Amino acid sequence: MIDTIVAELSYFPATFVAFGFSPSVWAAVLAGSFVGYVVGVLPGLSSVMACAMLLGFVFVLPYQLAFALFMGVYVSSMGAGGITAIMVNIPGTPAAAATCIDGYELAKQGKAREACGLSIMASFVGSVLATLLMLIFLPTFSSIALKFGDWEIFLFCLFGILVCGSLVGTTPLKGWASGVVGLLLAMIGTEQIRAVPRLTFGIPDLMQGVGLVPALIGLFGVSEVLTSLIEKHSFKTVAESGFALVRLSHLTKNLRTVFQSTFVGLFIGFLPGVGEAVSCWFSYDMAKRTSKHKEEFGHGSYEGIIAAEVANNATGPGALIPTLTLGVPGSGTTAIILAALFMIGKRPGPTLLVEFPGFLCELAMLGFMASLGLLLVGLPLSKWAISFLSIPTKALMPIIAGLCVLGAWGSGFTSFSVLIMFIFGIVGSVMKFRGFPVAPMVLGIVIGDIADISLRRALVQYSMDPLALLVRPIGLVILVFLALMLYLGARAQPKIGD
Repeated sequence: MIDTIVAELSYFPATFVAFGFSPSVWAAVLAGSFVGYVVGVLPGLSSVMACAMLLGFVFVLPYQLAFALFMGVYVSSMGAGGITAIMVNIPGTPAAAATCIDGYELAKQGKAREACGLSIMASFVGSVLATLLMLIFLPTFSSIALKFGDWEIFLFCLFGILVCGSLVGTTPLKGWASGVVGLLLAMIGTEQIRAVPRLTFGIPDLMQGVGLVPALIGLFGVSEVLTSLIEKHSFKTVAESGFALVRLSHLTKNLRTVFQSTFVGLFIGFLPGVGEAVSCWFSYDMAKRTSKHKEEFGHGSYEGIIAAEVANNATGPGALIPTLTLGVPGSGTTAIILAALFMIGKRPGPTLLVEFPGFLCELAMLGFMASLGLLLVGLPLSKWAISFLSIPTKALMPIIAGLCVLGAWGSGFTSFSVLIMFIFGIVGSVMKFRGFPVAPMVLGIVIGDIADISLRRALVQYSMDPLALLVRPIGLVILVFLALMLYLGARAQPKIGD
């Protein structure tokens, strides 16, 4: 394992020079950081939606620049969401929900500038530390993933659906139902072993499946446009203007919380499909339980902001670990990144680092640059961040809708792709209003093909002795976790009449 880590890290110096001194890469990172900052500040928008809209750039830009855009949007949107949470008491992104608790209290005490500065710095530190750890853990896990057979990969896909459905839905059953529907949608098209059409209903355009890119853009982009036409946002801003104040002493006094929250975010990110909206609450709760100043939480605690913001930015690098090594996305945004990987011909899996040596260092370097982009964009714009809220959300929606159409059209250059996008947009909107989470469905669509082919190969391989599948060590461990998730989910499911 150490040899694998050393071999991969040997590419970093060359990557550092190639990317760090490239004006085009910096331009893409900063452009993504600006877009991500605006998306993060405006409630109702998300990094997933922004990255889905930018998927079309994969077809027209070198993949390094396209991924620079993605990383810039991802990191900055996570950091900027805390600004709105502090100043308005409304999280700019779901990942900043826990920041509202102490951030808004500090703002009411006249400490909004300090709180905003701490939020941005904590986001920066969490992103950098987690990216460093990803460089170490990902090659290690890739070596472990080589021991995964088709049966283990199939079980891990099911585990991802169960975990995602349990943690992001209002009830586990709704989350699981969403994931199962996603798996069924992934079955549409020509199956890969015998080339037999499935669920196409005689429609030639469905022979290649529903189209991953139009489906993602519809579920995340178009659904937000439709939802925004119905929902209205009103904001009450704390009256304090000026640039964010950066006081490093708040971080140095809470180093234990910084490192603890980094590992929490990294771990939650590793769980398939869960994402930042969950990690911020886990981290905040753990920080409150282990803090020497528990009484300050909820009344304006700097430590509370650190716990939430470090964790939600550490989740992204953690989510890349299962995405790259197993092809199972750890969050909604990494599902978009996974789609982009398929589009450029880099199939994720245990052999990714062998087939494409240096790719991990490229992603890590872009992560470091995007973290710095958050500082370069976020701190200067902090003075005017709240003014972005004066932009009517509905005024942005025609632009967003246009980008969605371009992205869907660019994925297949057919009107059918645009039709699929609008259908999934309507489905996504209905799901949100009925309390069904979209994330498990997206996860099911993304990993459905992997789960299908892995199960079929495993059944062919063990056709003479199917019971042998149940005693494979890694698979047995995953089966135990699957049973545990089903048990806990069943207990958490509210009873009829409650």
